[in-house]
Amino acid sequence: MSRLFIYDTSNFIDFPIGGQLTSIGNFLRFICEEHPERTEDIVLVGVTLCQGEIGKIKKINLYGRQISFLPVTTAEKDLGNTASSLRLRYVKGLLKCRKLLKIAKRDCNYVHSPEAYGIVKLFCPVARCVIFSHGSYFNMERGFRFFRKNLLVKKGFVLYLKWVLRSANLILLLDKDSLRDYKPYNSNLVQVGNSIICPELPEGRHVLREGKVREILFVGRLSKDKRVEPIIRAVEGMGKAGFGEEGSGMDGSEIRLTIVGDGEEYHNLIPYAGERIRFVGAVPPKEVKEYMQNSDILVMNSSFEGVPMTILEAISYGLPVVSTNVGGIGEALHFGQDSEETDGTEEGIQAAIRRIEAHYDVYSRNAYENSKAYDYRTLNRKVYDLLCGYWGC
Repeated sequence: MSRLFIYDTSNFIDFPIGGQLTSIGNFLRFICEEHPERTEDIVLVGVTLCQGEIGKIKKINLYGRQISFLPVTTAEKDLGNTASSLRLRYVKGLLKCRKLLKIAKRDCNYVHSPEAYGIVKLFCPVARCVIFSHGSYFNMERGFRFFRKNLLVKKGFVLYLKWVLRSANLILLLDKDSLRDYKPYNSNLVQVGNSIICPELPEGRHVLREGKVREILFVGRLSKDKRVEPIIRAVEGMGKAGFGEEGSGMDGSEIRLTIVGDGEEYHNLIPYAGERIRFVGAVPPKEVKEYMQNSDILVMNSSFEGVPMTILEAISYGLPVVSTNVGGIGEALHFGQDSEETDGTEEGIQAAIRRIEAHYDVYSRNAYENSKAYDYRTLNRKVYDLLCGYWGC
């Protein structure tokens, strides 16, 4: 029986918090529920927070099933204070674990971190490889620290990415921007989208809570491309603009911003912390959902994205969204119905928040209804069927 290797710089349980891990988790949940007999053939290749686990295959419990997990390197829990690139350490770790992997031609390699692709091909040049692209690869250099000072390395990596795209057996992707970027390199492209688990909402969720604190939420990595500072200034500015009696919500209620996540910009942003602006750091997925349940509006201000899992999860809780229209966001949201577009400026964010406040119940109901199109069972059934062409289902 062929095996399915899944590669990602995560521990497949709770690190790092973010959309990529959630997307992979939803796929694994689908397999465990719909095809539990295939879990014995899956090997997760990732990272660990425990030095003693490196290079040892163990079983981890996911959704009631035992699945093989091979951590090849360690990761720091605080992503804002990493001493070296996790991606580079992951590559080095894969090289050291060649004998443990024993990749064969009949196996399927499901690659979520593109740096793993070259190592797989080095181990087995005829390996079957399916790529899941969580955003256009040609945006990746913006977020890689080792590109910032070395243009030669950057050019070399772009050439590497083009080779990955040309030689992959199949590429699954999230948005039309990636589809456009990849067409010159590979014709076997399928847009599948991210998936979410839609909850049942309590009565009254779609009503804006008058007289209470208006809760604005940001969830994500604190990096320059997320442009969190304008969100902070927008919320602070609404307190000075006289919009309500106290200059906040339309009914005079106080507005507060909660920032969930960590990253390299944390130390630059933390001086803004105060009564209106609170930082809670990275929290487990369960707590992220609790913040969404207790918030009124999600704000995203990214300069580039794929289809953020955070946005899909937010609308599944009836949470209207303010966001820039980049990557696949405009495909996932319906601006003017469940969300409002911003140009990324402080003033643009404020105006978008006010438009949602004026018709909150409509935006909230539309958000919840539109989220049902991303149900994890429907979307991952499609992914599973596509993988079966290479996994021998």
